[in-house]
Amino acid sequence: MQNTNKKFSLTQFKLFLDILVLILFVAINIPGTTGIPNHEWISFIFALPFLIHLTLNWKWIVSVFSRLFQKLPGETRFNQIWDSALFLLMIFVSFSGAVLSESVLPALGIHLEIDLFWRTLHTGMANLLMLMFGVHLTMHWKWIVSNFRRYVLQVS
Repeated sequence: MQNTNKKFSLTQFKLFLDILVLILFVAINIPGTTGIPNHEWISFIFALPFLIHLTLNWKWIVSVFSRLFQKLPGETRFNQIWDSALFLLMIFVSFSGAVLSESVLPALGIHLEIDLFWRTLHTGMANLLMLMFGVHLTMHWKWIVSNFRRYVLQVS
């Protein structure tokens, strides 16, 4: 008899959180479809699951960065550099997006003059961010597929 009373594991939580992060990331990157107000609000909402993602992976982050000047396998070193660049770009895109806010900041009583420089920079960096996010997904694809099959499709 199969035990149907399974505990929800940390890996399952991470998988479902990552699926949420992906869905929100895709929604953020189609502002022509969602509209600018939704684009901004979804971007602010995205911050929480993204920070939880970083927190849950903090042990790996600390582990890899504690060996910054030591010899690491090529894939691990590439992942370290790529994810660092992705994180910095995410911060920059978020900052430039906040500077351009037409909905969220005005709703909070903060009104900034929108500058074409920031809009151009935000759009270009956001496009680069999408590419880098795609590579990030590719680097972790084996983990994603195996856990998706295991926990969503329930195929061993």
